[in-house]
Amino acid sequence: MGKAFPGLKKKLKGSVIVQLCPYTEQGNIDLDGLRENTRFILDFAKKGKDVVILTNGSTGEFYANTVEEQKQCIKMTVETVAGQLPVMAGVSQAAAGLTIQMARYAKEVGADCALVVSPYYNHASKEGTYQFFKTVAEAVDIGIVAYNNPDVSGLLIPPDLMARLAKTNNIIACKDNSPTAASYFWKAATIDQDDMVLLNGLGEVEYVAAASYGLKYRGFVNTIGNYAPELPSSLYEAVESGDFKKAMEVLSRELPLLKVSSAIASRRESISVFPEWLRATTTYITIGKYAMNLVGLKGGTYHPAELPVEDLAAEEKKEIKRALQEMHLI
Repeated sequence: MGKAFPGLKKKLKGSVIVQLCPYTEQGNIDLDGLRENTRFILDFAKKGKDVVILTNGSTGEFYANTVEEQKQCIKMTVETVAGQLPVMAGVSQAAAGLTIQMARYAKEVGADCALVVSPYYNHASKEGTYQFFKTVAEAVDIGIVAYNNPDVSGLLIPPDLMARLAKTNNIIACKDNSPTAASYFWKAATIDQDDMVLLNGLGEVEYVAAASYGLKYRGFVNTIGNYAPELPSSLYEAVESGDFKKAMEVLSRELPLLKVSSAIASRRESISVFPEWLRATTTYITIGKYAMNLVGLKGGTYHPAELPVEDLAAEEKKEIKRALQEMHLI
């Protein structure tokens, strides 16, 4: 078990760009804008870069869209990419049956793999979590990426459970949002790469730390690749070559935006029951969309239908613009 889709596993590496979803002033999905943004990523990847497109994920606000709208995003992205890059489609729903339906649809329209987060709303036990993923994986003929994201699911998949899932046929990768270096170490030490590809889900900073454990983490999820794809790709290439000094230089180039993003998030008081080190805010989504508009892509227009994603204040938009100017992106 656990040896399914060997060709796809080799392609799941590098910069995993999680798409932002542009909306019109009326609160509808701007599919033409999403298509244009997808082509932008594709044109960059054609330069011989290791890139994966993740569509209909949390960052793409799938939960704010109807199932039909989610399907439209997946289908449009797959058709635009046309097999030139791996497409990971978010299919997460709160229960196994609905998740299976979405995974089957992703397979039907040609997505390469399906991203599935742990059960949310009703939290499963450790064994229940295993059975959830196993049931979904065995019901579909598409590679499953287990999404370990405690911030949205309320569950943290420990290394021993992830290693067990890695032996389950069709579960081919992990998008790992673990909050500790120890968790990265134990997964890197105990999971056979032939069974499961490890991808860091928290972005650039955590990826460098996770990859340092024998370079077992083969890539990372990021939003900046939507509008500055050369930055995450340069970071990935530096880490893959073992040049962590160069990787730090790339991170330093992103520092102006990282600082602004942190400052904007800190201004919004969290009332989450999670401990502080597990909390996250949604402001990175609106920051990313505004940045896309600034560089000439389709970030869309903020609409109250996006709540709980919050809009940016006028001064915050100026801060983001200054950061992108400092980074020479505009």
